[in-house]
Amino acid sequence: MIFEKIASLGDIFSYKRVKRRRKAEPHKFDESPRWELRKRIVQYYQNKKIEDKSLKDAFKYIRSEGMAVFPYYFRENYNRRKVTVYQDEASGMKYVKYKEKDLYFPVDMTDMDVQGAYAALLVEQDRQSAHRYLTDTFDVNEDDILLDVGAAEGILSLDVVEKVKKIFLFEVEERWIKALNKTFEPWKDKITIVNKYVSNVNDDNSITLDSLIKSFGEGSIFLKLDVEGAEEKALEGAKELLTSGEYKCKAAICTYHKQNDYEVLSKKMKDMSYEVETSDGYMLFVHDPNLDEPYFRHALIRCRKKD
Repeated sequence: MIFEKIASLGDIFSYKRVKRRRKAEPHKFDESPRWELRKRIVQYYQNKKIEDKSLKDAFKYIRSEGMAVFPYYFRENYNRRKVTVYQDEASGMKYVKYKEKDLYFPVDMTDMDVQGAYAALLVEQDRQSAHRYLTDTFDVNEDDILLDVGAAEGILSLDVVEKVKKIFLFEVEERWIKALNKTFEPWKDKITIVNKYVSNVNDDNSITLDSLIKSFGEGSIFLKLDVEGAEEKALEGAKELLTSGEYKCKAAICTYHKQNDYEVLSKKMKDMSYEVETSDGYMLFVHDPNLDEPYFRHALIRCRKKD
């Protein structure tokens, strides 16, 4: 659900743009939180010898271009103004064409909202992005039951819907449910939408993955977990599933929402006998009010059950 935080590709605090405007209206920018954050990051790194090339590239980007959640030049390949938005007459919902498939958005979103959101999604899942779930060597297969936890618009599931055996879409926001039903209407026989939080408890609003084991059926499990900082709770509610000998499991888990998520979640998966691989590159999650040194965060871990 990262595009709801980014809102659009306009969510970049451009150093060059602000530097020009700052000359005319310095009082508006000297106290800007983004301006101050950029200064702190520059001060932290400018005298350090950075060995990690991806980290070095990220730091160079924000020094030259400004603050961005994905601080790399590949993001500039995506222009929201080039996104064509269509409207379904019957439902009134807007949609875009994603690999010849219709990807729907909530009815309350404007054309500009959809353009920005979709362009940000493409940045997020670019082959060079640290947030990309799948790679050439870490992919779904025809026996997989995909658990898309934190589905939002469902772009990952739409990408692989014809490859996998079954998909469970977990999304708590009501505004997305109608859009998800419309997007996946052609494949409704293999789709289940669960309108609850995925957590470590079962109640009226929350559910654990362990409580659904009997619903999954035969196959292997591919877990995608992107739940706005609640990943640790979701994993606590999935211990039986992830350690069961009944399923061969893989997981792509977001680790950028909280300062220590990368260390905490990596350890949890290793403790359950998973091999953990870190995605390439970094994110600068400027939306976290607790963002602190070293500022740049690992975005994702890809996990496989050890043989």
